[in-house]
Amino acid sequence: MAQDLEGRTVIISGVGEGLGRETALVAAREGANVVLGARTEANLEAVAKEVEGAGAKVAYKRTDISKEADCQALVDLAVETFGRIDAVINIAAMDAVFGGLGTAGDFSEWKQLFDVNLYGSLFMTRCALPALEETGGSVVYVSSQTQHHPPPNVLQMAYASSKAAITGAMRHMAQEIGPRGIRVNEVAPGWMWGPPVEGFVNYSAKERGVDPSVVLGELTAHMPLRRMATDGEVAETLCFFASPRSAGITGQTLLINAGEVVH
Repeated sequence: MAQDLEGRTVIISGVGEGLGRETALVAAREGANVVLGARTEANLEAVAKEVEGAGAKVAYKRTDISKEADCQALVDLAVETFGRIDAVINIAAMDAVFGGLGTAGDFSEWKQLFDVNLYGSLFMTRCALPALEETGGSVVYVSSQTQHHPPPNVLQMAYASSKAAITGAMRHMAQEIGPRGIRVNEVAPGWMWGPPVEGFVNYSAKERGVDPSVVLGELTAHMPLRRMATDGEVAETLCFFASPRSAGITGQTLLINAGEVVH
């Protein structure tokens, strides 16, 4: 059976134990050469080992996407190792700033978050554009449902604002780079079952003195599927947008949320 990414090179920025790892493994399964970037060397080494174990070729480099030189170095690694870049999947993000306007203070944390989530993602994309133009490649961003439908129990105004900025940039970018044969899209996950959300559920359950299934049931009660999408399911969609199967799609946002919000 043909693989969606066979012979293609995919850069994945932001490789942790959740979505980044799952995306790398899906890309490997689909035949890609996988290039990994993240700030934590141990995460890179662990995921690279799994990718190799799946039979794919892999390269990796410690990368802070808020530094354009790091982004360029990751792009150079991909080209030097595999000779081409067919897709960039932007997962790296900072999300640990909670609250609303009343808790923003001097906005210093917001500025740090924008440096990573917005400018870092744009640095990564801009560095890869010349190589992507040669292959008619694809750029994929990970946005968030929270910018469209803020959950009242977990306000993240700074994070939502940075993701909304990416959405605006993505739609303009589709017009700018489309004539060069490059597509750009984003996925916007809602509650996504994986290590971060599992940790939140377990922490909330402990604080309340209830079983984790109670917290999970409350979060999923209004989802038509009565469960969350998993980080593995989101990874499948990211790799679809990176592949030729989505060749006619650009400038689009796809919510992945088990039907919780229709947009």
